[in-house]
Amino acid sequence: MNSTQITCFLEVAKSLSFVRAAKALYTTQPVISYQIKSLESELKVRLFARDNRNVALTAAGEYLYFNLESISEKMQEIIGVAREMEKEEQPGIRLLVRRLVDYSCLTRTLKAFSDNYPLVKVDILTYNERRTRDLLAADEIQLAFGYRYEVNRNPRLGFLPLDQACYYVLVNREHRLSAYKYLTFEDLSGEKLILADTELQKNADLVSLKELKKLNIQVSYQYSSFDSMLLAVEAGIGLTVLPCGRAKKFSGLIKIPLKNVSPIELGLAWVCAGAPEGSVIKQFVDTAAQCHGM
Repeated sequence: MNSTQITCFLEVAKSLSFVRAAKALYTTQPVISYQIKSLESELKVRLFARDNRNVALTAAGEYLYFNLESISEKMQEIIGVAREMEKEEQPGIRLLVRRLVDYSCLTRTLKAFSDNYPLVKVDILTYNERRTRDLLAADEIQLAFGYRYEVNRNPRLGFLPLDQACYYVLVNREHRLSAYKYLTFEDLSGEKLILADTELQKNADLVSLKELKKLNIQVSYQYSSFDSMLLAVEAGIGLTVLPCGRAKKFSGLIKIPLKNVSPIELGLAWVCAGAPEGSVIKQFVDTAAQCHGM
């Protein structure tokens, strides 16, 4: 018993007419007759009593109709839910971006990827204080656009460099260093350096605590979030150091280039083991590489 046989049977049972059933199902009467005959043959049950003028359900036909009608309605409901689930399961990517970075090299990739893979949804997450490498490992995100030092000590993570970001010192407008055109770590001697427990300040290759102590720079970790760190700097409690794009501005703060410090690579990170050839993640990475001539 297949779905076509069931559909034809239910329509004939409802209208008690092979002609009307054929019209309702946009087919011909011989097709309806064939489906009913094959169903009766398969079930070894006569479903309709018919003569040249009338069609009536047999007792077995009435029993089958009573039960199949409710089953058919339930099946349609189940199929509808399954189709909605299929829509929700369209391939997608959760992409984390850091709010301090210059997005220009990413926007080109997003446009090209959207043109080439219009059915793939890219959900952009703008900020998360958890470590990028932890979010990738837990599959809470599939891609991250950020700094190399966020992922550079995990061999399972791939990294595609797309740009570079320079380091800057942030101070409030009344700070003694606010008039400087550029600064070095030596210029920060005697100052309080405020660092929040966020990924942005955890580049171990930038400067060590031992070096900071030698330069008489006091380090404060008492602020638990990035926003509270910036608020403390704006209040004049201290200064901070972070990488960001040249065009990035901070309300109430002065941004001064930090010299004698190597720029940090900016790019895409992903879990290599979870991105085989042909996956949407690998397609996004390949698109980024093509956009940048790699």
